[in-house]
Amino acid sequence: MDTLLTSRSIGISDLRDAPARAFAQAEDEAIVVLNHNKPVGYILSNAMMARLLDQLSDRLIADRAAARLPSLHKARKITLYDL
Repeated sequence: MDTLLTSRSIGISDLRDAPARAFAQAEDEAIVVLNHNKPVGYILSNAMMARLLDQLSDRLIADRAAARLPSLHKARKITLYDL
């Protein structure tokens, strides 16, 4: 059985009949789209998508910083005047 990652759902036929209503119902959480009672996709609100992208960006930056941390001792100090 497939795991549903949200408690709200909509059938694909209902989505086809009234897509604007489905997006309006998304509000601030995800809606799973079901086809024959199996998840085929998710609808996200703009706010939720922005939060997810921010979190992904933060994680990417943190991973890059952690990877560069061992080479910190090789860095040289500069002043604003040097720039």
